Amino acid sequence: MGLALVFGIAVGMMISDGPEAPAAKPQTPEIEQPTPAPEIAAENADAGRQAALSIGELNRLLQNEVRARQALQRKLEVLEHQVAALDRDRMLGTSQEAVEQESGDADHIGRRGQGWFDQQTLLDSGMDSSLVSELKSTFERLEMERLYLRDRAAREGWDREQMRNQMQLLESTEDELRERLGESAYDAYLYASGQTNRVAVRSVLESAQAGQAGIKPGDHIIRYDSQHIYNWMELRAATTSGNIGDSVEVEVERDGETLQFYLVRGPLGIRMDALRVAP
Repeated sequence: MGLALVFGIAVGMMISDGPEAPAAKPQTPEIEQPTPAPEIAAENADAGRQAALSIGELNRLLQNEVRARQALQRKLEVLEHQVAALDRDRMLGTSQEAVEQESGDADHIGRRGQGWFDQQTLLDSGMDSSLVSELKSTFERLEMERLYLRDRAAREGWDREQMRNQMQLLESTEDELRERLGESAYDAYLYASGQTNRVAVRSVLESAQAGQAGIKPGDHIIRYDSQHIYNWMELRAATTSGNIGDSVEVEVERDGETLQFYLVRGPLGIRMDALRVAP
C-alpha cells in the first residue's frame, strides 16, 4: 500500500509539470438582425407603389395643363387676328351707312362690292372686247393683292397707320386706271366689278343749303364742282376742300334728268346711300 501511494504521488507531479492547455478564446455573441414583420414590409411596398402612382398622375395632369394652355393661346391668337381684321375693315369704310354731318363724324358706306367680274355688262355698253378682257384681268389682280395684303396684315399684326399706308399704295393703281379709262368707262368698270358707283340722297335737312336749294331724297349726286362723284368719300373730300363759302356747281340726276344746283362749298346737310347702278 505504501508503494501504491508513492506511485500515485509521482504520477500527479508529472501531470502538473506538463504544458498548459491554451486558453479558449472568448466567443463574441452575434447580433441577430431583426426580421421585419410581414405586415410592415407589405405596407412599405404599398406606400412605394402609391408614391410612384402619385408622381405619374401629377406628371400626366401637368402635361394636360400645358396642352390646354397651348390650345388656349392658339385660340386667343386667332381671335386677336379676327378682331384686328374687323377693326381694319371698319377703318377702311366697310360699314353699311354713310352720313354727312356738321360735326364731321359719320357712319360711312362704300363697301367694295365682292363678286365676279360682269364682262357682259361692259360688252353691252359698247366697250371693246379686248379692253373688257384687260379690265377683268386688272380687277382680279387688284382683288388678289388686297386679299394678300389683308392676310399679311393679320399675320404681322399691323396697326391702322401701316394698313392705311399700304392700302393707299394699292389704291393708287386704281386711280391710274380711272384716269386712263375716263368717266364713262370707269363708271362701267365699277359696276361690272361689283363696286358702288353712285351717291344717292337718302334724306335732307330742310333748313340746310341742300334742302333750301331743292335737292330731294332719291337724287343721285353726279358731280361736285366739276368733279365726278362715284362714292361718299369723294363727295366728303370735295365739300371739305377749297375755300369754304365759294360757290360751286352740283350736278344731280333725278329720274333720268340732269339738274344743276349752285351751292356754297361746305356741308350739304344730307344723309347718303351708296348704290350700284348699271351704266
